Amino acid sequence: MRVALLQAWSNAVGAERISPPELQAVGAVLRGAAAVAIPALLRGLYREPVTAKALKWGDVTAISEALRWRGWRHDHDHLPDSLWARKLEDARVMREPVWQAAQDSGEPTESALTVLTVEGELPFEEDYLPRVIAGEHLHAAPEAKCALAIAARTFVLRAMRDHPTLGRSTPIPNSQRFQLFGRVATPECADAVARTRGVVMYHNGRLILANYVAGALWTRDGAPSDDPTNTERWVTYNLGRRGNEVKQTALSLKAHPGNRGCMSQNGAQWLAMHGWNCWSILRFFYGDDIEFRRLRHPGGLGAAAVAILGLMAGLELAR
Repeated sequence: MRVALLQAWSNAVGAERISPPELQAVGAVLRGAAAVAIPALLRGLYREPVTAKALKWGDVTAISEALRWRGWRHDHDHLPDSLWARKLEDARVMREPVWQAAQDSGEPTESALTVLTVEGELPFEEDYLPRVIAGEHLHAAPEAKCALAIAARTFVLRAMRDHPTLGRSTPIPNSQRFQLFGRVATPECADAVARTRGVVMYHNGRLILANYVAGALWTRDGAPSDDPTNTERWVTYNLGRRGNEVKQTALSLKAHPGNRGCMSQNGAQWLAMHGWNCWSILRFFYGDDIEFRRLRHPGGLGAAAVAILGLMAGLELAR
């Protein structure tokens, strides 16, 4: 298998070299395939950028999700546990160390995380996120700021999960195509981040993509109106929707399992000014089946804290 893969690699993929992590990942996915089928299988895998990137990183969880997203389903063969078992077995047979991505060990943990940005390294919760709130929606109402804090945290952590060098050796950009962060943050911005510290949005056990845009300005009676930024087309309204009923946004590939819609910042502001809390605001745009989780502290998050967070999310205003 390994010999056939290496022989087909260059012509099928168009690259001269393959790294050990990628080699192990591809071997785990194609294990059991006939040698004559390997070139065509490789071309199919690397035709999709999402699948190709996941294989390059070697993270079995990202690979499993990418394969499911592109419609390659072989029962349980491409679940993370199955891929991981194959990697271990292949490494044992080849008498080589098994390469393990940081993401293979589970969900992210919340800590005194410092991220690399275009302005240098910044403490994640204490500096970067408050500056995102300032850059994206400085004058928002408190509950809209809290909703934005959760969305922004989810957005960047999902991006860092999907692009393992981001925030580490690749700087996080400061732009409207990603997230804007201001030069300084106000105490109100810092308070919104502190109130929601570590809270992210999940669906089906995975971080969502958490897209958000300015959206249209809302009228006094709560209807989208003028759209000076031309971003209302990306916004989704998912109040009361669950599962496959949730509208996805064209900002991301609609076949992607993490695509659960897009929040309007102007809409969030109107809702906050009319009594909605951050939990209900987020479900208004991303769906009623969004789960709120607080990322694990390195020392562990107690069951009581998890229960309190669940209660907070459950006590949202009925809207």
